[in-house]
Amino acid sequence: MDHLPIFLDIRDRKVVVDGGGTSAARRVERALSAGAEVTVFDPAPEEELRRLIGHKHLTHVARVPQDGDFDGCLIAYGASEDEVRDRFLHQAAKSAGALVNVADVKPLCDFITPSVVDRSPVTIAISTGGAAPIVARILRARIEALLPTGYGRLAEFLSGLRGRIEARVDGGRARRRFWERMIEGPIGDAVLTGDEDRASHLIDQALDRQDAEQGGVWLIGTGSGDPELLTFRALGAMQRADVVFHDGSASPELLALTRRDAERRVTISNSLDIVSNLAQNGQRVVCLLPGDAVSDPSVKSQFARLAAAGVEAHLIPGVQSDGMSARADGKVVTLAAPASRPDDHAMSLAPRQSL
Repeated sequence: MDHLPIFLDIRDRKVVVDGGGTSAARRVERALSAGAEVTVFDPAPEEELRRLIGHKHLTHVARVPQDGDFDGCLIAYGASEDEVRDRFLHQAAKSAGALVNVADVKPLCDFITPSVVDRSPVTIAISTGGAAPIVARILRARIEALLPTGYGRLAEFLSGLRGRIEARVDGGRARRRFWERMIEGPIGDAVLTGDEDRASHLIDQALDRQDAEQGGVWLIGTGSGDPELLTFRALGAMQRADVVFHDGSASPELLALTRRDAERRVTISNSLDIVSNLAQNGQRVVCLLPGDAVSDPSVKSQFARLAAAGVEAHLIPGVQSDGMSARADGKVVTLAAPASRPDDHAMSLAPRQSL
């Protein structure tokens, strides 16, 4: 990751844009939508930018910027497509302590502008670090098609419940699970269909009959270890886990798909007892197992032991990398799986040993 992804609060802060064309207009629009006080410099702005002039938070100055124009500025955008103006803006704005972005001139950028999916207050930013902006735009289009506009309304509805839920539901883990049940269950469905009265009624019911936290264990086969071959069911369990066990061979890319604040542990000789105790104390435990998992006798034995101890247990198979693909010339290419190691199918929760 070449850039730190952050969201800046620029409400009521000064933003300077230099330029009069489409690129400048886009930057002005984005800054205004985030509540900034925007000053745009250009002696002859084009039509798109002229349509924005008159906005109560936009000041147009009909000249190029000068020294002193950047005092108190938080962000400065260079969008003039004039190398001399861009370099002046970069130097003057940096001297004033501003963050600078010059369109399409990466060496003159403190930050990059991502492609954005806006479902306010839900915002998704997509970036390739400036390497391939077209990829970011394609991904944005796909996410736009997949993400209903109602998710913004859902976020607005739920934002008014935070204080109430914090007062009624004790503990961070219990609150997180309560939120998950609301968003992924009938309450979220009711909001997305516009029935907020029903959603409020369901929330009252859920708060009145809070159930004890239910833990469980998910034994997940990781197949060949390729993160792109995980099933949706496996991915969902990994992203809801409180604790993740793995044998040390799991790739960083695979572990990155687990919930960011989940605890990660490398398995040891008595891990099955530890896993069982965690689940019985309300934790959701994921165990990442190399290979298929379902067909391995040792994993089936571990699954049976968990069930016998009264632990809710789930066994999710992994997907191997064997497959076929057709090239444009019509030839069929077989994709061979990586060479097996002697212990590839031991599938215990500890390297070369059972739990």
